[in-house]
Amino acid sequence: MHFKESMTFLKRFASSPRRIGSVAPSSKFLTKAMLDRVDWKNAKYIAELGAGTGVFTREIVKLARPDAKILVFEIDPALQKLIREEHPEHRGLSIHSDAQELVKYMNDNGIKHLDFVISSLPFTVLPPKMTVRILNAVIKALKPEGHFVAYQYSSIMKHVLKKKFSNMKTRFVMFNVPPAFVYDCWR
Repeated sequence: MHFKESMTFLKRFASSPRRIGSVAPSSKFLTKAMLDRVDWKNAKYIAELGAGTGVFTREIVKLARPDAKILVFEIDPALQKLIREEHPEHRGLSIHSDAQELVKYMNDNGIKHLDFVISSLPFTVLPPKMTVRILNAVIKALKPEGHFVAYQYSSIMKHVLKKKFSNMKTRFVMFNVPPAFVYDCWR
């Protein structure tokens, strides 16, 4: 991980902990746990919610098919800038601010359904109505066999996700700061 990336992340967290949700970017162990559920060979349409400094984005771009379309959502302009600087010429990648508008941006990019949605959003600190709007957008966006993979630092969201999705696998990733629960959800 780059020093500049870590410092930017820490500064953004200090200025807005409810928007950032963590003191450090995700570890390689959390990244692997989040992304190993994706069927990279067949996934053509992917969204990432709460991209932060682009730790997952970097791996998604490496692993995705050359013709994949990747919608990246990050509300913080400084973190958006980091991602744009790292991926200036990736044609299938577009960056947006508001994950609540997921379906709108899909339509704007000619995407009917998503194969996977990867989320780093700190749902437990977001306003409850915003969390519901985002989860409803995710459900509407995913194809019937699509997966929503999210991590959280507590198990508080587990019951909410169980209500929204009929299937769920949970993993605990100890080697992350802080340790995290990974929820792989599908209908």
